[in-house]
Amino acid sequence: MPYDLILRGGRIVDPANDLDAVRDLGIEAGRVTAVAGSLAEAEAARVIDVAGRVVMPGIIDTHVHVGGFGGRSRALGHRMTAETGVTTCLDMGSTMDVITAGIRDAGAGMNVAALLTSVAAFEDPDPSEGEIAGRLEQELEVGAFGLKIIGGHWPLTPDASARCIEIANRRGVHVAFHLGTTESSSNLLGLRELPDLMGSDGRVHVAHVAAYTRGMIEPPLDEVSEAIAILEQLGDRAVSESYLSTKVDTGNATAGECSGDDVSDHVTRNCLVMGGYEPTRADMRRAIQEGYCGVFVERGGRIVLAHGEEAERAWTEANTKVGVSFPVTPPESALALMTARRADGSFAVDALATDGGGIPRNWMVERGLALVRIGAMTLEDYVRKASATPARMLGLPRKGQLGVGADADVTVLDLERGVATMSLVAGAPIMIGGESIASGGTLLVTEAGEAAARAAGLATEVVDPRQAAMYATPSR
Repeated sequence: MPYDLILRGGRIVDPANDLDAVRDLGIEAGRVTAVAGSLAEAEAARVIDVAGRVVMPGIIDTHVHVGGFGGRSRALGHRMTAETGVTTCLDMGSTMDVITAGIRDAGAGMNVAALLTSVAAFEDPDPSEGEIAGRLEQELEVGAFGLKIIGGHWPLTPDASARCIEIANRRGVHVAFHLGTTESSSNLLGLRELPDLMGSDGRVHVAHVAAYTRGMIEPPLDEVSEAIAILEQLGDRAVSESYLSTKVDTGNATAGECSGDDVSDHVTRNCLVMGGYEPTRADMRRAIQEGYCGVFVERGGRIVLAHGEEAERAWTEANTKVGVSFPVTPPESALALMTARRADGSFAVDALATDGGGIPRNWMVERGLALVRIGAMTLEDYVRKASATPARMLGLPRKGQLGVGADADVTVLDLERGVATMSLVAGAPIMIGGESIASGGTLLVTEAGEAAARAAGLATEVVDPRQAAMYATPSR
């Protein structure tokens, strides 16, 4: 038969191919092979009726933590991501052994890329060029997609941060930055510092822009305006994403770990100070008791945010080594960053992401379609920010679109309910009705990591990161 599968009668929204129309989608051997007004059912091994639904290129979340913060969240993060309609994700907080084991033992059928994190790579906040290059190469050879500088939580010096960007750029791999160094912080100061760290030709993925607009200056929209101006100054050399989690829901996500009497993580310390607490173990406990700090716990096979006695007990039983959250991101800032546009009509922040995974805020569809319903963006805008642009950010030309020859990664949406009802990877369903139904997954690797990933028993796809948007503008 010509087709393994036909998705029949859905409204295909595919801005990369300038299509918004009711069409049938024919899939064969994991690729899109036909997009037509009507395909004969007799020519397909299977037909799924998606009439009344939106069919879009598979959602790509460019900032997740499928490895969570350790413990059970490492076994749940893949499923929690996939069940919301995500087909491809970029993990920004694990080590390759965690990612490899997660796909193998608890995968949910998604495509997963993972970045080496600076906190896992360097104990010294000022690693040398040789240390950075050597460690990066080591991790690329076992499947890493690139490097993430976790400046907000565990800052490097400005010089070391600049070296990380330069070395990753020279190697031609993905480099993301949770802003902040030993001389700034995870706020507007980190954004102000970024142009100098990048130099005249640096390339970088600016992680979760909303995390840097938490009230350092008032009113909040003035802070947002400055953040956007800095991104515009960087132009095509920077790509960016942001989330729609705010202080009225799960807040942020950070580490609750203490060392002796002191709180270890810099973001956590800042959040405590913002709430009128000292960055000490005693005040961390008090913040949990008083409800200002929530703790991530497992409940009903999912990770959720707990408060009060349950939260304090979980934090104590984990010897403080658990994820926590504070109500610190203003909703007006998060919304403004998600909808702001440049003079040419393009979005000031390129993509919608969640910073979710094992963190319970996987709201790519729920929050994104809410913006569509209130007229803050069109459905085509949403598909661009949730799939087409993320595909370019990661250098995945066969994803983020549904033209003939594209990967048959698909997300099916119910606009009325504002949810994803089905998703497919390479033409195979991985989620139906909000339930994860697949296992395993595919690790997206550079050429350097293919052999080791295959030896570890993983399906792989080799990606050339130099096809990514951050490298699209030629070097001067």
